[in-house]
Amino acid sequence: MKKLRLAFLWHMHQPWYRDERNGDFLMPWVFLHAIKDYAELLWIQARYPNIRATYNLVPSLMTQLESYVENGWQNDRFLALLAKESVELSEDERTDLLEKGFFANPRTMISPLWRFNELYQKRTRFHSAKDSIRNFNDDELTDLSVLFLLSWCGNQLRSENALIKSLITKGTGFSQLEKTELLETLVAFCGGILPLYKSMQEQGRIAVFTTPFYHPILPLLLDINAANESDSNIATPNKWSDFSEDAERHVKSAVEWYEKIFEKKPRGFWPAEGSVSVLALNLLAKYGAEFACTDEDVLFKSLPSPRYRIDLYKRYFLQTESGEIGVLFRDKALSDLIGFNYSSSNAQAAADDFMAKLKGIYDSVDFDAIVPVFLDGENAWEFYENNAFDFFNALYERLSAADWLQTVTIPEAYRLKDLPKIELSALQPGSWIYGSFSTWMGHSEKNRAWELLAQTRETAKQNLNDADEKTKAQIVKELMIAEGSDWFWWYGDDHYTPLAGEFDEIFRSHLIQVYRLLGLKPHPALTEPIKRVESATDRVAQSALISPSIDGRKSSYYEWIGAGSLDLSRVFSAMDSSAALFKTLQYGTDGRFYYFSLSGNLEPIKTGGYELAIETQGGFAYSRRLRLSGDILRRPYQNEGIKAAFGANLEIALYAPLTKPSDRLEVAFLLYKQNTLIQRVPLYNTLTLSTPDFDAMWYI
Repeated sequence: MKKLRLAFLWHMHQPWYRDERNGDFLMPWVFLHAIKDYAELLWIQARYPNIRATYNLVPSLMTQLESYVENGWQNDRFLALLAKESVELSEDERTDLLEKGFFANPRTMISPLWRFNELYQKRTRFHSAKDSIRNFNDDELTDLSVLFLLSWCGNQLRSENALIKSLITKGTGFSQLEKTELLETLVAFCGGILPLYKSMQEQGRIAVFTTPFYHPILPLLLDINAANESDSNIATPNKWSDFSEDAERHVKSAVEWYEKIFEKKPRGFWPAEGSVSVLALNLLAKYGAEFACTDEDVLFKSLPSPRYRIDLYKRYFLQTESGEIGVLFRDKALSDLIGFNYSSSNAQAAADDFMAKLKGIYDSVDFDAIVPVFLDGENAWEFYENNAFDFFNALYERLSAADWLQTVTIPEAYRLKDLPKIELSALQPGSWIYGSFSTWMGHSEKNRAWELLAQTRETAKQNLNDADEKTKAQIVKELMIAEGSDWFWWYGDDHYTPLAGEFDEIFRSHLIQVYRLLGLKPHPALTEPIKRVESATDRVAQSALISPSIDGRKSSYYEWIGAGSLDLSRVFSAMDSSAALFKTLQYGTDGRFYYFSLSGNLEPIKTGGYELAIETQGGFAYSRRLRLSGDILRRPYQNEGIKAAFGANLEIALYAPLTKPSDRLEVAFLLYKQNTLIQRVPLYNTLTLSTPDFDAMWYI
């Protein structure tokens, strides 16, 4: 009887947030994901004896985690702000707390804690954090600090830790002593994370892989020509440096870190961003790697024609100068379903859908197949109910019960003799996004960052001999941190975060520090932001009142002038966007109705079987499904505050007379085909809308 092998790989990664000058953490994300995610997936998996998985730990992330364990939370600027007694907070600190203290998913993390939600609703009545500080007293700020931390606690902490259970039950009225005790408890919890990985690997329950130390795009560091090989149209930086020595240093130091923690060498790597080339895999094999993982786009660009989908479900090997290395290629569709889509679905239905897709693969092959599902192991879960606990339980129950399927670690998969073994004759350089490197190079901002990095490295190379050994080591470390992929991810206009300016500043600070360590004046360009505000967002705000006809077409040039817009292609840039039918959302209000126009590749929708769910929160709550066929194609739909028409575009009006700028309407559109979620708009969270203050917008 043939059997399907399912190989999960959960990739744990955050960029380097520590300021090397003083040891301060500039952002708290390592700590927050530590208490919510890094042990959580292991804890859930441990409940199911037959489930196996591979976990990838990035050394730079885990080194930062160790710093919290050794030094506590005091060196984290935001955690230190949370820990401070509210009565002692300055006006700027109160503003900072009210700005960042709600950095949690409103639906899944804030709303379940009634007092946190109450404070959040109060905060949203004000245009900015600075406007709101006079309306939050010391007791409310203490509650906010505690509740923010509780909202980031995973299910393991909530179910097993007595203090956290008691604080959640208490709900409000927290003391300074309780806040301090909570922080100390969370730091202690972090200390058990790496030992848990070690223990479960020794038990054979998991395999632990790693990544070159500071998460660099290894193929680019080894050879800039890899960018053109993956995409002949890409624009490369005007200035470059020979980074190959650094590339080897990233790999060597990762192996040394792994040996210190796990007392043996790593057997496998998830190269940062799944970025591979023959040179990169040769370097990994040189340091003992037996396996590496990347994306299906790389495989299909590497195989000779014809290419078939079932080719994905085989074990591949590449012969390098340093020896043979096994390569698995992720199933993009299945991985992205977990990473992006199932968070909007019922847990049981999502698990059923995933199992049905696995059964479809099983039925389509005539050999024992391996299905690689690789994705981020931390960032997706805050968009799920209950931090994805319900989803994983539902999925693992079904996987455990299926006699035609077996979960395996990647090393286990390569020990099996019944799986097809294919030798790769070539390997196209590429990454997990589009099989190219365009996410990290090509845009003028990304290239400018590379140019400044290359300029700084060349300056260091010319002056390094004048520095002592300790200073040399510090300079090399600053350069290696700056070579991490995350900085280049946030440059350009393909990804958006409100913290992009801060990432830009941190990146340049590492380069500036190189000059300071050399005793040189920093290059003047490093004092100027690389990130341009106008390219930092995929959303354009509404600039004038609109009142379009809801008829499914653009009736006149002027009817959507002044509307806001959301470029949906940008938020899909981190996944396969080919299945995304909606490409652009326009929106706006006339003070009574909110209007929406969804455009893109809409012809497939008209063939039938599609439904659009409209979900809103705020003062006007709608929850309605529209069948996008039949009558709505022939005449507009109208019922209970909703108007809709489907033609060249899908146009919708919702009755929502928001009377004040502080009023909010949160909207999401979900496209289903035969009850399977096809697309969510926006991809994460909701589109939060308010009545614009147009009096402040007039200009000449």
